[in-house]
Amino acid sequence: MTTDASTSVQRQIDRWCEFYTRGLPAAVTAERREELAADVQDQLEWGASQGIPVQVTARAIRWRAIRGVPADLSWRRSQLAAADSVDMASRVFGGSLLAAANLLGVALFSVAVVAVVRAGSGALASDPLAMPTLVAALAIACGLVLLARARTRSLGALWVAAGGPVILIVGVRLLAQHTTLLLVTTRSAPLWAVGQIAASVCVGVFYLAAAAWWMPERKKVPLR
Repeated sequence: MTTDASTSVQRQIDRWCEFYTRGLPAAVTAERREELAADVQDQLEWGASQGIPVQVTARAIRWRAIRGVPADLSWRRSQLAAADSVDMASRVFGGSLLAAANLLGVALFSVAVVAVVRAGSGALASDPLAMPTLVAALAIACGLVLLARARTRSLGALWVAAGGPVILIVGVRLLAQHTTLLLVTTRSAPLWAVGQIAASVCVGVFYLAAAAWWMPERKKVPLR
């Protein structure tokens, strides 16, 4: 009877834990279940050491579990929020790296096209759009390096925010001047310039917001 009562309450607590931890990461769920199982076992052992009937201890555990339902649900909400935050941070980080790499690729491709089409030692220097594109590409390359480290991620986003819009306007225009198909497209599409500006604004705003998000919090100095 004693063993049945202790086993029954342990199973009931385990089922409740399984219910309110569903959908959470497996590691979080396992840690919570181990924590509750150890807590129940400790109370059962304490009751036995005090000579308290196991049925009385089991009722106390069930009552404590009922009173702890709001706290358990609150804990679940906090764990879900933490998981969502980590997932969102991972998506923003991955997206920022991919977008910056694409911008750098556009810049380098534009410069390479100019170097091939206008072969010669002064090919790049003679084109007024080439140098700004190169500078913007260098800024984005620096931004990519800084984005790779958590401590410098905010600064890296600022570098990309500075170079990205330049690539989308100046770099694409440079490429269009030396690519017949793109040149025809830009001249025949009346909203092309508007799209360039809109895209450059979106890139700038995205990386500025990312820089603000990744900016380390300043430690508050207590007033004396």
